[in-house]
Amino acid sequence: MRKLWAATVMAAAALVTAPRPVEACGGFFCGRQPVDQTAERILFATNQDGSVTMVTQIQYAGAAPDFAWVVPLAEVPAVESLAVFPQLALTALDTATGPQFQWPDDPGCSPPVFAGGGPTSADGGVDDGVTVHIREEVGPYDVAVIESADPAALIDWLRDNGFRVNDAMAPYIRTYTSEGMKFLALRLQPDAEVSDIQPFRFTLPSGSPSIPIRLTAIAAEPEMGITVMLLGDRRYGPANWPDVEIDDDQIVWRPDMWPMETNWTALVARGVDEAGGRGFVTEMSGPTASIAEQVRNTMTSDEAQLAARDALLPLLEGNTTITRLYTRLSPEEMTVDPIFRRTDGPEVSNVRVLPRYVDDRDLCGGAAGADGAAASPCDFAACGAGGLCRVVEVAGGAQPVAACACVPGTTARTTFDPSGRPTVTCQDLRMSFLNPGDRALPDAPPLADPCATFDCGAHGECVPMNMTPTCRCSTGYVAVGAIADDGSRETTCVLPDEPVPASFYDGRVPQLPDSLPGGRPVDVPPPPAVEATSGGCNAGGHAAGAGGLGGALLGLLFAVRRRRRS
Repeated sequence: MRKLWAATVMAAAALVTAPRPVEACGGFFCGRQPVDQTAERILFATNQDGSVTMVTQIQYAGAAPDFAWVVPLAEVPAVESLAVFPQLALTALDTATGPQFQWPDDPGCSPPVFAGGGPTSADGGVDDGVTVHIREEVGPYDVAVIESADPAALIDWLRDNGFRVNDAMAPYIRTYTSEGMKFLALRLQPDAEVSDIQPFRFTLPSGSPSIPIRLTAIAAEPEMGITVMLLGDRRYGPANWPDVEIDDDQIVWRPDMWPMETNWTALVARGVDEAGGRGFVTEMSGPTASIAEQVRNTMTSDEAQLAARDALLPLLEGNTTITRLYTRLSPEEMTVDPIFRRTDGPEVSNVRVLPRYVDDRDLCGGAAGADGAAASPCDFAACGAGGLCRVVEVAGGAQPVAACACVPGTTARTTFDPSGRPTVTCQDLRMSFLNPGDRALPDAPPLADPCATFDCGAHGECVPMNMTPTCRCSTGYVAVGAIADDGSRETTCVLPDEPVPASFYDGRVPQLPDSLPGGRPVDVPPPPAVEATSGGCNAGGHAAGAGGLGGALLGLLFAVRRRRRS
């Protein structure tokens, strides 16, 4: 009774590029936006012969020659199943199954009116201790499936073939080679551009879905969103992680925003933190029939939409149930691989009715603000398990913004929230695997310090995290994130409107398990303290991320575990 795993290694990700608008929109594929624009997306579909088809989104921004993506597999996939998958199909399915929010059923709360509104297999030769099972051109990709019992030989093969694997990644690769994994490796062909990158699809002979996320910790930004969509004959749920339930009565929303803006993703992030950094929210589970009908009836002459329809429809028609799971995770929380299985349970609607009142606040009564009215910027922000949110006034009369205080052992990183706006979250200092003076590759020059020209303000100290400048703020100060005119990230330590309680700084980051090799040890003293402040706590939270070690391995961890056979 052998176990089968498949995984996609994420050792680098990049800012999500929103799908391009479609000119002639056709039904199911019309102008919808995903709930979390920065989330990684995985689609699993079971087949009648017991095999599992997997589609994973590939996110990358950088030079085409630097792109590389490696997927550990337990078995060699069916060579005829290797194919690209339309991004439009994955995005449309993500949007169709994501949470839909309805206006409160309250006559005293009326919505405002807005204006406008077929490859073949290689010979399976052996190259310096590495077995090459497949070497093919698939769409824009140069694809290989390789295997070696010697992790050093496998890493050498990847490096010799243009895959950038630095020394920090080696322990994570050994984690899976020790389990007998094969590796699917993708690079862009010489004449391909970054704009040619599409989701990738392949099929393994048998199994049920799993996500071995340990390798993802190499480069994931804090509070990375992961959306998993599972097509099968029954509802699916996590087998070894808890189901996290969100109280709809805590959904805060802004009546003056269109499309509707809620704090749903922040609530998910906080719920996962309260579950110990592990958990998935079941956002939807139900029949595929209505979705398949919408896809089938898509009327359009647009070639991209027709391709998306033809790719998605067979997967929907071959399964009766679709389940959508969502989580937000930081690198230090990626210590146990979640496994998914068929489960009993009722259908879960993705339609949620918004409450009018939350914590005695009338959400129909006004826009966001720091004066206690309606919603606060901290309702929608997320600072991570080691963070505390505070509101900061902005000069020039602009709307106040959310900022984060971070416990010792963490640092504030400017990233992007699920809507694509700049925000700050607190990142574990130990999870930096590429630092100044290191070499991205053994024969590369030492890396320069990105903090050399970065300014955190008078009350902060710059700390490089995976070659990205972050800020450790002095006691009592909070970090605010912004994007400069040239597109670079800015982080500044400022004094919040409401004091940070002195007791907050008694918190510490949890110990990392031995199964998760740490990066840089926390051996740097905290920044100079200023006068400690006291006061009541405000909402903490999380922020989504989509960056990482640029130009290295790319992808999102996912897996297939073989069903036990007697």
